[in-house]
Amino acid sequence: TFLRLRYVTLRYVRTYVRTYVRTVRTYVRTYVRTYVRYVRTVRTYVRTYVRTYVRTYVRTYVRTYVRTYVRTYVRTYVRTYVVRTYVRTYVRTYVRTYVRTYVRTYVRTYVRTYVRTYVRTYVRTYVRTYVRTYVRTYVLRTTTTTTTTTTTTTTTTTTTTTTTN
Repeated sequence: TFLRLRYVTLRYVRTYVRTYVRTVRTYVRTYVRTYVRYVRTVRTYVRTYVRTYVRTYVRTYVRTYVRTYVRTYVRTYVRTYVVRTYVRTYVRTYVRTYVRTYVRTYVRTYVRTYVRTYVRTYVRTYVRTYVRTYVRTYVLRTTTTTTTTTTTTTTTTTTTTTTTN
């Protein structure tokens, strides 16, 4: 038989600190006065951009007329003798060709113009600004509370073992 005893002691200590702070009250008053002394126009810049697009379309039509005249003249001479016959033939051909050509041209032009103008003006002003600020501060009380909690735990363990042969 074995007998074992164990003692386990656990201690926990916890401390809580709570602080209550009431905020500080602050009153701020601000007065702003602005005086404009003078206004001057200093410089004015004008920029102008001009873009021009030109498109041109050209169409050409060509017509050709061809006329051909052909004339043929045939002359035939016949001579007859007792023994022989002579035949002479003259052929003349006249060819005339007339060519006419008509040309038509159409031109179309499209012009687009874009104008952009940028104007910048610089103005000088003299401005005085007075700012007055009044600050009042009230401090309220501060409270601090501390809480301490201590916990102690004790555990006893007994073990008995019996062996039989």
